[in-house]
Amino acid sequence: MDNLKLNNGQTAKYTHTDYWYRPNYILENGLKVCCINLNGTYLHTMNQVGEPYSPLKDEYQPAG
Repeated sequence: MDNLKLNNGQTAKYTHTDYWYRPNYILENGLKVCCINLNGTYLHTMNQVGEPYSPLKDEYQPAG
């Protein structure tokens, strides 16, 4: 997986793929997020155990 360019111009850096094959990223502000669509198109915050919690605002979603 590659890093993602976000709608706000920032970059989400790929860190790893989890047990459920979801790509995980870290935002420039340090927030850890995962992609629930498995293809880098829809990012969610994660809870303490690494499960998707809530979708990020549109400005923090991948551009394009």
